[in-house]
Parts: sequence; C-alpha cells; structure tokens
Amino acid sequence: MSAPLQTSPPSPSQTDAASDQVTNPHWSHRWRRWRPVVITLALMLIPVLITLWTRPITSKAPLAIDNPKDSGTMAVAELLRHEGISVSKAGNVSEAVKASGSGTTIAVVNADRLSQEDRQALAQAGGDVVVIGARGGSDALAGLTDMTSKGTAASGSNNLEPQCADTDAQAAQGLAGTRASVSLHSDADAIGCFPVDEDRYAYATDTLPSGATLRVLPDPAPVTNKHLAQEGNAALSVRALGHHDRLLWLDGSRVETATVWNSPSTPAWLPVLILQLLVMAGVLAIVQGRRFGRIMSEELPVVVRSTETTQARGRLYRQGSDRPRAAEALRSGTALRLGAALGLPPGSSRRDVVAAIAQASGIDPATVDSLLYGPPPTSDRALAALAVQLDQLESEVHSA
Repeated sequence: MSAPLQTSPPSPSQTDAASDQVTNPHWSHRWRRWRPVVITLALMLIPVLITLWTRPITSKAPLAIDNPKDSGTMAVAELLRHEGISVSKAGNVSEAVKASGSGTTIAVVNADRLSQEDRQALAQAGGDVVVIGARGGSDALAGLTDMTSKGTAASGSNNLEPQCADTDAQAAQGLAGTRASVSLHSDADAIGCFPVDEDRYAYATDTLPSGATLRVLPDPAPVTNKHLAQEGNAALSVRALGHHDRLLWLDGSRVETATVWNSPSTPAWLPVLILQLLVMAGVLAIVQGRRFGRIMSEELPVVVRSTETTQARGRLYRQGSDRPRAAEALRSGTALRLGAALGLPPGSSRRDVVAAIAQASGIDPATVDSLLYGPPPTSDRALAALAVQLDQLESEVHSA
C-alpha cells in the first residue's frame, strides 16, 4: 500500500498555481471580455474629437461676432467682453425671447429677414432690443416701432453731430457718414440723433410696447471691424449694446428652424447623449454579430471534445463566482471515478464510498468524507486547495 495522503493543506506554491489557473484567465481572454467596452468607448470619443477638430473658430458671415474680417463685428464683441458683458449668439427667435427681459439685450442684424410676428414677439418680450442695419424701404422695423427706414445718405467725410439729449449719442460726440437713416414721423416717444436730413436720423431710440428701449442703428457700418475706430463709432456701439450684463446676437438671415432639438427647453447635452447611445447600440450590435459568426450548416451529431465542455463550464463558474457548484462538480467527479476504479456499483451510499476509498488509500475515513462531502469552499484559494487535495486523493487510490 502506498504512503498515506498528506492531510495538511497544500503548499503555497501549489495553491497559488491552482488559484491562478482558476481565477486569473489568460490576457487574451481578458481582452476578448473587455474588447466590446474598449471599442465602444473609443467610438464614443470619435464624434467628440471630430467636432472639436472641425468646429470653425471664426466665421466669414457679415456682421457675425466671430468674424475678424472687415465686415465682421468681432472687435465690438471683444470690447463688450472686456467690459464684463457676456456676448453670445442666439440660434432662433424663441431663444432670444426667452432670454429677453432678464438683464439681456437682444441685438438684431438682418431684421428684415425675420417675420413681423417674430419682431412683435421681441418687442413684447420685455428686454431691450438693438436693431443694427435697416435698409431703406425695408420692413426691418415693422412690428417693433412706428419708425420707418429710409435710404437718405450722408458722405463718409461728414462728421455727424448728436443734436439730441440721448446719453449714448452724447458720449459718442460724433458719427461718420451713413448710408441709411430712419424717419420718426409722429412718434412722440422716439428720439432721433445724428440728423442727416429733415426728419432723417443715423441713430434713434424708441419705447417698445413692453416698456423696454429700442435702439436703431440703420447703417451697420459703425459696428463693423473696418469702421469701429472712426469718429465716435466705438463709443456709440459699446454704449448702445452694453446696457445689460448679457448680449444675445440674433442674425435674421441665420435663424434656425425651431425644433425640439434647438428649443431653449432642450438641454444642450441631450442630442449628444442620444448620438452616443446610438453609436453604442451600433457597436454592440456589430460586436455581438461578429461573436455569433455567420450561419453554417454541419452534419449531426457533432463531436465535441470533453476538454472543451469542461473549460467552458469552468469559465461559467468563474464568471458567476459559483464556488459551491464548482466544488460539487470536482467532488462528484472524483467520487464517480474512484467508485468505478474500486468496483463499486452505481448509486452506492456515501458510507460505502468513503469506506472503500479509505481502505484503498489508507487515509482516515473522516478525512475522505471531509474531502468528498464537506462544506463548500468560501474563497477561490480554498477551492484551489480542494482541487489539489482531490487530485492527491485520486493519485493515492490509483497507486495503491
């Protein structure tokens, strides 16, 4: 009879080796497990990076606050920011109306491109409105005031004087020639400044239906980068636009169609979040589709090697941390193999199995019973130790 089985716990090296096999899968297995997550995160970053790299820093749109060219208004926007005023674009009239009346001035360029209903909404919103540019004969002021735009011009060499009590115009002291003007008609609340002809003015103010102030600069040239430094253009522009802590720049020629996506009530991050979720769903569909592979027909029955099913079952136990089930599989397999080797009939009782194995190996029956029918292990290290001890038990029986 061979030497008795070592009842002491296996050596640390044996336990660590077995534990590594049970709990530490190969790096390729880990990569296959985490690959979908890594690919999904990478694809989520691609739209963000593309947006950041392709987003234009400046524009070429006339009268745009991010246009550094002669026709742009970036210079006056920077002057206002230097004074502590927040300057930003308004995507549509709804956004401007919602922000109006809360310490915000709405600057409107290309006002003739807005509908009269839009201009009336701005007039009744409760905030100050500054109209920049009102070509002669256009309806840029309809819905805002009774003033009308005219085409009377004054030469650029002329230095127009305020000739009114408006504090902004007085601070400017002078204005270069203008290509457009407004007529006050019989509007008692309107104040005209920098006259260019009888009842024609290069700058005017009026009271809106909401009680706020309307300021009109019919010729947009004084606000542009090219002419801002002439005469009192900068002073008039900054003062007319800087009465509140926030300035929204609304371009009537670039108003977005109001949808649920650009509504002021829609958070800015919602469209991006939905896009990212769609990307994630697409990536997961591709990954899962590749994992299943294309449909193939094969002859039945299919022969599968036992090692493949054993390894697959072991991976399932490891992923589910099902140590009791794994220990039960190890113990029942050992008992069945030893019972068959010792000639025990199928369905033998626990006592008969323990007695036969103890007699064949020379090991104390209590130890055999603990190995084959003891409590389940509570840790991966204990499970690895049990596997080593069961393997030693089989070796002792077979070598007897």
